[in-house]
Amino acid sequence: MKQSLVEEILIAREMKNEKTVALVRFVLFSVTSIMDFVSYLGWINYTIVTPSFITVALDFVFLLFASIVLFIVNFLPYQPYLKFFTITLDYFIIGLMIFLDPTIQKGNGLIYFIAMTSAIFVYQFNQLRHSKTGTIYGAFLAFVYFVVISFGLGEEYPFDILPMMIGLAMILGVGYVTTVSNIEMVKEANTKQMMERYLPSQLVSEFYKNKVQLEPGGENKEVTILFSDIRSFTKFSEQRTAEEVVLFLNEYLSRMTDVIFKFNGTIDKFIGDAIMTVFGAPFKNEDDALQAVKTAVEMIRELTKLNQNMDLGSDDLKVGIGIHTGEAIVGNIGSDRRLDYTVIGDNVNLASRIEGLTKHYGCSILISDTTYLQIEGKYGDPDGFVVREIDLVVVKGKSKAITIYEVVVL
Repeated sequence: MKQSLVEEILIAREMKNEKTVALVRFVLFSVTSIMDFVSYLGWINYTIVTPSFITVALDFVFLLFASIVLFIVNFLPYQPYLKFFTITLDYFIIGLMIFLDPTIQKGNGLIYFIAMTSAIFVYQFNQLRHSKTGTIYGAFLAFVYFVVISFGLGEEYPFDILPMMIGLAMILGVGYVTTVSNIEMVKEANTKQMMERYLPSQLVSEFYKNKVQLEPGGENKEVTILFSDIRSFTKFSEQRTAEEVVLFLNEYLSRMTDVIFKFNGTIDKFIGDAIMTVFGAPFKNEDDALQAVKTAVEMIRELTKLNQNMDLGSDDLKVGIGIHTGEAIVGNIGSDRRLDYTVIGDNVNLASRIEGLTKHYGCSILISDTTYLQIEGKYGDPDGFVVREIDLVVVKGKSKAITIYEVVVL
C-alpha cells in the first residue's frame, strides 16, 4: 500500500529518534559501566555498597546490548517494530539489575520507591522517540514492571502501594498526553512554516483561528488578481552568468514577497521572474482591490531601489503589472499527494492579458475597469499615486471591450 507523504515523514523522523534513543542508551550504560568498574577496583567510592563482580558483569552485558542496538539502528534498514523490542529489553534489563545487583538496597520498603522511580525513568527515556504507539506500549510495560518488582521483591504488602500505582498511572498518562501534544505541535509548526512561504503571517494565524482545512476543493469568490513580470529579462539573463541571475532573482523575489505580504496578498505562484498574486483569498476584505493597487505601487518603488543598489546603469530593469477584479474558482487543486492553493478561471487570464498590455502602452501598472470601480474615491495624495484612463480595448480571447486605467506612481 502506498504511503502518504506525511507517513513517510513521520517514519523518517521516528528512525532519527530511534537513533537518538540508541545513542543515549549507549552513553548511559558506558558511563555506568566505567563508574562501577573503577569503583569495583577501589579507585573511587560513589555508592553505599561497593559494586561486586556481578554488578560489573551485568554492566558490560547491558553495554554489549546497547552497542548491538546502536549498530542495528545506524547500519541496518530501519524496522518500525524495533522500538517495541528495545522498550521491552530496557525494562527487562533494569528489572534484572534490580533483582541481581547487590548494590541496590531493597529493605525497609525501599524497593517500592526504587520500582516506581525506575519505571518512570525508563518510560521517560523511551519518550525520546516521540512515538504515540511506543509511549502507550512503554506505559503498559512500566505498570507491569512496577507490579512485578513490587510484589516480587517486597517483603510485605505495603499500605501505600495503591496510591503509588495511581500516582504512576497519572504520570504515565501525562507522559502520553505530552508526547501526543509534542507531535501535533511539530506538525503544526512545520505546516505553519510552509504556509508562511505563501501567505502573510496574519493570514496563517487566521487559518488556524478558523480551523481552515487544506483539503482538495474550491469555491467561487470575488478576488483581485495581480500579475507582475520583469521586462526584457531574457536579454538581462543572457548577459550574465547563471549565478548572477539566480542571485538577482532571489533578491528581487524576496523584496517583492515582503511587499505583497505587507498588503495581505497571497502569492499564488512564481513563474520564473513573474509573480501571480491574489487578494481576497483565502480571506476577503472590503479593500482588496485597493490593497492590490498599493502593492503594485510599492513594487515599482522597491524595484527602483533594487536597480540603484545593484548599479545596473542603462540596464535598469522595469516591471509590468496588470490587475483585475472578478470572480474565480479559489481552492486547493491537485492530487492527494500534491495540492496547490490557487485561483483559476477566465478572470485570471484577463488579469494576465492586462499585464501584457503594459509593454504596448509603455507604462508600469494597468488595472481593469472593475478594479477601478472598487478603488474610485478611496485613494488620495498620501497613497502616492493617481489613476488615469488609458483606452478601451478588446484583449485576446475576449469579445467584449473593457476600459483600462494606468496607475501613475508619484
